[in-house]
Amino acid sequence: MKKSIDIRISAPMEFLNSLFALGTDKGFIEMIRAFDLEPNAKITGMLQEMKKTLSHYIQQELTYFFDSSGLGFILYKYIVHNPTLDKVNEIIDQVQQDTADEFVFKIIESVCKNTLPERGTPAYKAFKGKQLKLLQLIQDTKFQDENRKSRVIEAVENPEEIKQRFTLLLNRLNTVAFTPFEDEIIKNIETEKPRYDAMLKDNPDLFISQYLNIDSLKDHPPGYVLHLSFFKYVSCHAYSSYQENVRDWFVLGIYSELLFNDSAIAERQAHFFKVLSDVNRIAIIRLLSERPWFGQELAEALNISPPTVSYHIGFLQQIGVVSFTRTENRFYYELDRDKLLRPLDDFLKSF
Repeated sequence: MKKSIDIRISAPMEFLNSLFALGTDKGFIEMIRAFDLEPNAKITGMLQEMKKTLSHYIQQELTYFFDSSGLGFILYKYIVHNPTLDKVNEIIDQVQQDTADEFVFKIIESVCKNTLPERGTPAYKAFKGKQLKLLQLIQDTKFQDENRKSRVIEAVENPEEIKQRFTLLLNRLNTVAFTPFEDEIIKNIETEKPRYDAMLKDNPDLFISQYLNIDSLKDHPPGYVLHLSFFKYVSCHAYSSYQENVRDWFVLGIYSELLFNDSAIAERQAHFFKVLSDVNRIAIIRLLSERPWFGQELAEALNISPPTVSYHIGFLQQIGVVSFTRTENRFYYELDRDKLLRPLDDFLKSF
């Protein structure tokens, strides 16, 4: 199993994570605090210095594309489909090489997965470059985030402008906000990487269970890429390629080990109940008790955005009650009843 996971440091993926950290602003810090952790001075200082380099216009564009409603996540598609490119400007070049219609269709593929016809079929191909058909598709797709929906519509109606704005933003952010700090960022990751390499080598099953929050990885011939991230900080996020011949990616925060340092039973129990003390997480557990669900389905059922689903799933995975499997080129979330009931049983037995 360990041979199928390639732990690496990807500058393009770290660039993407830095943009989310900058674009969500205080939301990024709050996500770290939700794990009962305080962000260290390294990351807060880095973010402050990076923000100083940005003009008011670029800050507005950064928020537009990389806040919780933004479409900047589409950059991950270019990264996972070009895994040999290890320089940020090379990935930006890939974005620029796409026509505006190709770029916008990648956005449509991500946000309208449930309403698009099966990939590769004539019906699927008939949507490419057809503005009216795409606009109708958007109207037929359920969006929990109206801001995101309006931005997708704007992209379809103004593909050239949106692509130009996005590539201009990427080029500017790379030049003034990322490149000057890239060596320091990579050095921070390289300092932590040997520990994670050793943990994966010594006990791959424990590493996968603890850090990737899944019981096991299914056989996936291309294997998996695990990027260690400074800006992810803690916890893990999965990026599916949705193609059998392309590697899936995991992004793991380099400070994730902090989540497992405390062995005190009482504190673990307190954290367990704190994670469960949220109506959305309880609702997710109830749905998963029926059958496995994938993220978009959960978002629609709960009337919340997909990023919000991922946010709550992260906590449930952290305490081990939710795992996921890769089936039909999707990540399906599953409830682990034993891991949900065992802490409750241990808590009751303690009395």
